[in-house]
Amino acid sequence: MHGMEIVDALASGRPHLADLSRVAKDLKWIERLPPFVRHYMTHEDRWHGIPVAIHRANCAWVNGAIARRLGERIPADIPGLFRWLNDAGDITSRPLAVGAEPWQIGVLFESIALAVMGADLYRRAFEGRDVSALRSAQMVSTLDVMLQLREFVDENALQLPWTDQLARVDRGDAALAVMGDWAGVAGFKNVSRWAVPGTAGNFVFIADYFVPLASSPENVNQVIADLLTQAEFQEEFSRIKGSLPANMDAWPRFEDSRWDMLRCDGAAVPSLTFDQCVSVPLKKRILELVAAHFLTRGSSVACADALAS
Repeated sequence: MHGMEIVDALASGRPHLADLSRVAKDLKWIERLPPFVRHYMTHEDRWHGIPVAIHRANCAWVNGAIARRLGERIPADIPGLFRWLNDAGDITSRPLAVGAEPWQIGVLFESIALAVMGADLYRRAFEGRDVSALRSAQMVSTLDVMLQLREFVDENALQLPWTDQLARVDRGDAALAVMGDWAGVAGFKNVSRWAVPGTAGNFVFIADYFVPLASSPENVNQVIADLLTQAEFQEEFSRIKGSLPANMDAWPRFEDSRWDMLRCDGAAVPSLTFDQCVSVPLKKRILELVAAHFLTRGSSVACADALAS
């Protein structure tokens, strides 16, 4: 489960999730887990879920040959991204790879929102559900940027799943796709990873948990939680998944700038698309609105009003 899926389950009045409070105390989770991972696990002084991985969602995957032809420059912001895509359009006519599934559009949208709005306003809009932030000029600008990006997308490829979108970038049929760090272990050979321009200093996080049910025997939960939070296990699991371990004890095992970033105050920003900001039904509705806006080239002001409503 992701973070808000746990929160939703506990708030439903029918909490079928196991209470792991004794496990959390014995394994010193309050010391071994970052605060943003612990945030979703604790409810009325009880602990739920076994944290196993942290993904970064704000990654841009770029065709290496096209990047070299464009001088290996990495855009620093949204205007720079548009200049890069315009230049890439001389090499491949529709350089941005994204599918029509709301979650694929959502991965792109949340990174663009972060780049345009900044972390504080992003959090106000999506974590705080602040109506003024959702109707703000910056939100309208974010939606305008999405419409501009729409013009770089191949209409004939919109129905493809994310793996095929990345394969298009790998082949050079497209130049860039926005997808989480799990794409790095999907076997593509000709892509390199950037942070989405304008978000280099932030880590849009997705916390993954295995969640035992209340019907599971406590001694079994204890053994499983101990095994799954061992630094050695989490290191190997993360190498397979493309993630970082949730257990901070394992972070120094990675020669990876991502874990340095997570130590910086304010760098970790919750993913909207992957259930770290709002309840799952509300997330689904937000992504439906954003996807419809993107696909039909709707009014940005109207979409911002609909998000606030």
